[in-house]
Amino acid sequence: MESTINKIFEYFDKEFLEERVEVDEWGNYGTHYQGLALDCYLDNSVLGIDYLSIEDYFETVAGVDYCETDSLFAQYSTESLDVRLKVIGAILTLVKFSTYHKENNDRIISKTTSFLKRFGLEIKEEAGTLQIKNDYKISSGSYCDIYIFNDQILKKRLKDIYRVKPEWKKRFFYEYENMVKLSKSPYVLKAFNYSEDEDSYLMERCDCNLDDYLKKNPFITDDILLKIINEILLGMKDVHDAGIIHRDLHLGNILIKDGNVILSDFGLSKDTMINHSLKSTSTPKNSHYFMDPVGFASFKDLDKLSDIYSVGKIIDYITRESELNQKLSYVIEKAIHRDKKKRYQSFDDLIQDVDNATKNITEEEKTKRIFEKIKKAEMTSDVEEFLLDLIKKDELSYYIVSNQLYNFGQLLLALKEVDQVAALEELNRNYTAATGYGHFENYDLFASIANYAVRNSTDSKVKQYAYNLLEGCSKYRYRAADFLREINIRYPMLRKQTS
Repeated sequence: MESTINKIFEYFDKEFLEERVEVDEWGNYGTHYQGLALDCYLDNSVLGIDYLSIEDYFETVAGVDYCETDSLFAQYSTESLDVRLKVIGAILTLVKFSTYHKENNDRIISKTTSFLKRFGLEIKEEAGTLQIKNDYKISSGSYCDIYIFNDQILKKRLKDIYRVKPEWKKRFFYEYENMVKLSKSPYVLKAFNYSEDEDSYLMERCDCNLDDYLKKNPFITDDILLKIINEILLGMKDVHDAGIIHRDLHLGNILIKDGNVILSDFGLSKDTMINHSLKSTSTPKNSHYFMDPVGFASFKDLDKLSDIYSVGKIIDYITRESELNQKLSYVIEKAIHRDKKKRYQSFDDLIQDVDNATKNITEEEKTKRIFEKIKKAEMTSDVEEFLLDLIKKDELSYYIVSNQLYNFGQLLLALKEVDQVAALEELNRNYTAATGYGHFENYDLFASIANYAVRNSTDSKVKQYAYNLLEGCSKYRYRAADFLREINIRYPMLRKQTS
């Protein structure tokens, strides 16, 4: 915009440069020359009463020098944008209140007004002068203002109080850099044309944010909600794949454009690849409801798993009046688990679980998929539901034997502690019967599961139930007895509790 504004000076030069004649103090005419006629506009207006000369007028109103024999473009095209806008306002004021070439004045003002509107600039009269102001501000954040640039584009500009602070200018530029890095993602707001002079950049204009969208559509269908959820997940996957952490996800900066999700506001984003984000524990926040609790102590502790927490809270919030909330209950609980180690470790896993929880497939196909995950010790919502059903039916031990699940210890500890205890109670009840007549090798199977649980669980009750299972198996197999001897050395208190 800065260079384009100079076209106004080129236009003004065509309007105001005229053939002038030098006149000496006795009224004699001299040399003819090309010069600006703005002094004639001043002399033929009420403004002439208040200023000594055209030079005095420009110095007072716009804070600049004025030379009649130099073009406006030559004098002002290299000035700062603010100064150029003041000069344009001063010239338009002369035109508005002057009778000189009165037949052209409305046309000049109209053309200039239309041109400025392309850039979200508006002409307003204040204290008897025309001033150019960007009053198309549509929102104001903690450190930036948003203006309408045109029908399709907005301008985001750093607030004046922060423009004098180098660390804030850097932070603002890093936000722009991260958005440019994500420009290929269809789920991230497009940003372009960064202006160092103005500390601003342009960005695509969306219809509304998710909060407003939900309020305008109170009877939104589950299909649309699921589409929104999936697009948030895919967008955040793109963000993390680019090595960027958002850290500030909430309904206000998830935007909607033509029914599609657009992620925005990377002002607190942290680029983990180049590690030059600026972190501050005192930065004002828009909404704390969706923020990982660790952020209340320090924003520095917010990481990728914090973004997963925020998305989990958002899913819970937007589905609170939908049947989807129940279908996605496992996903939500895992995403917002207070223990980060038990949260999803990537958006890939979260996306897969949302798909599994909401996809309509046959029971046969569902069982087949679950078994493939169990073999790989992958705990997902459908796997958890399947295992809890086996425990309830007293069939878990038989399932482990029939499928020779030596890695079941990993799945066991991926359950909630209360479900781990329930599973071990079932194993202790049924392992002997499930082993089968003459199949003593299956005791090694249960012993391996128990040994893993004792060594890796942090819950004393789980350890004790696993120890009891191992102790029972040790009566039938040497390998189980070897496990037990090692456990007794490492965890002597478990043996004492049993005896």
